Amino acid sequence: MNRKFSGIAGAMLKRIAAAVQQTLSRITSHPATLTITSSPLKRRIVIGTGAAGLFVTAAAIGVAPLAPDASTLPTTRIVESLALPDLSEQVAEQEAKAPDFIREERVQRGDSVATLLNRLGVDDPELERFIRTSPDARSFYQLYPGRVVQASTDALGEVRWLRYIHTPGAESGDKVVSRMLQIERSAQGLSARDVQLDTERETRIAHGEIYSSLFGATDAADIPDSVATQIAEILSGDIDFHRDLRRGDHFNVVYETYTHQGNYVRAGKVIALEFVNKGTPYQAVWFDQQPGVSGGYYTFDGKSLRKAFLRAPMEFTRVTSGFSRRFHPILKTWREHKGVDYGAPTGTPIRSTADGTIDFIGRQNGYGNVVVVRHHGQYSTLYAHMSAFAPGLAKGARVSQGQFIGRVGSTGWATGPHLHYEFRIAGKPVDPLTVALPQAPELNARGLALFKQQTDPLRHQMSLLAQLKDYSMPAGDTSLASQ
Repeated sequence: MNRKFSGIAGAMLKRIAAAVQQTLSRITSHPATLTITSSPLKRRIVIGTGAAGLFVTAAAIGVAPLAPDASTLPTTRIVESLALPDLSEQVAEQEAKAPDFIREERVQRGDSVATLLNRLGVDDPELERFIRTSPDARSFYQLYPGRVVQASTDALGEVRWLRYIHTPGAESGDKVVSRMLQIERSAQGLSARDVQLDTERETRIAHGEIYSSLFGATDAADIPDSVATQIAEILSGDIDFHRDLRRGDHFNVVYETYTHQGNYVRAGKVIALEFVNKGTPYQAVWFDQQPGVSGGYYTFDGKSLRKAFLRAPMEFTRVTSGFSRRFHPILKTWREHKGVDYGAPTGTPIRSTADGTIDFIGRQNGYGNVVVVRHHGQYSTLYAHMSAFAPGLAKGARVSQGQFIGRVGSTGWATGPHLHYEFRIAGKPVDPLTVALPQAPELNARGLALFKQQTDPLRHQMSLLAQLKDYSMPAGDTSLASQ
C-alpha cells in the first residue's frame, strides 16, 4: 500500500513540476513581464518541493505589493481658508415654513390679560408690553365672559397674530357685524387695528315645553334669552306670561341667528311663532314688506298683533300687587289700589306702553318721581316711584311705544323698589291686566297680497311643526330652514 501511495505522490509532483515549467516559459516569452520581474518591486516565484517519507509539500506562489508602504512616504500639510456660505435666506425660508400653533379660548369670569394669554399658550413679553402701552390695543382690556380670543404662536410661544372679537353682533345700518381687534407681528414689530367682520344670516327652528316658566323652557331648549323676551313681547296682548302659563304649554319658534365662519354671534328677531297656552294656539309671523309701513307681527290671516298699548311697561318682571283694594303698607288703612305694582331691582328700565306725549314729569306726593303720558283718544298712563328719568325727557316731548322713559326706584310712598303703573280711560284708572287693548291698523289690500306671498311658506312650516309635536319632537331641535 505504501508503494501505491508513493506512486500517487510521484505523479502529483510531476504534474506540479510541469505546471511550473509552463508558467516559467510564458514569463520568459513576455518581455514586459520580465521587465516587471527585474524591477525593484522584485516579483519572485519560489518553488520548493520536498518529500519526507510519505509527505509532499508544494510551495505557493507569492506576489509582493505593487505600491510602496505609505508609512514610509513623505507628507505635506496644506491649510486653506474657506468662506462659510450665507444661510440667512434659507433660515428665513424655514422659519416662514414653520407650523403655526393656533388656539382659541373663551373669556372666563375673573380672567386677566395674563391668565388669558397663558391659557392660549402665549409666552411673549413684547406682546404684553404692547397691549399695556398701545392705545390701539386697549380694547383687549375689555374682557367680557364668553367672548372669543384666538392666538397664533410659534413653537416657543411668540405671537404671530392675536384676535379678539370685542363687539359681536353689532348693528351697522341694515347689517349685523362684529368688531374684532387684530394684533399682528411683522418685520417692523407689533401693530393693532380694528376689523369689521360681516356675518351670515341663518334661520333656526326650535321647540319648547313649559314646566315652570318661559325662561326655564327656553333655557332647556337652548334658545337665547333675547328670543324668549321677544316671545313674551309679541304675544303679550294675548298671554300674560306672569300668570297665565300652565305646565304642558308648548311652543314652536323660527328665529334668525347670525354667524361668522360658522361660529354663533347672536340671535336676531323672531320670524314665526306658535304658542299653545291652556289648549289655545296663538300664532305670529313677521312682515315688513308693505311700502311706507314699519314691520310688525301679524296672525297668519293678516291681522296685526301690535296693540296700540303694550300690556306691561317692563320687558319681563313679576306683579307684586294687583288692581284691587288692599291694606296700604305705609298709611296702614284699607284703600283702593288704582294700578299694578311690578317688583324689580332699582335701575330696571321702564318703557312707555304706547305712542304719546309727556303730560307730566316730576315729583308728585306719594307717587314720588312720576311720568304721565297722554295717548290718542281718552287714554293715558302713569309710571310712579322712579329713581331716575330718561335723559332729555320733558313735558310736551313725543315718545314712541317701547321707548325708555325712566328707571325703577322707591321714591314717594314705597317700601321697596318697584314700579306703580296705572292705565286710565277718560282719567279713570282701569285694570291694565284685563282691559281690552285697542288694535293697530290692519293691512290694506295690496299689503295683504304681499303678506300672503311672503308668509305662506312659513305657515306651512309651522303647520308641519305642529304635527311633529304629536310625535314628541325633542325640545331644542336645531334644524335650519332657509329663508
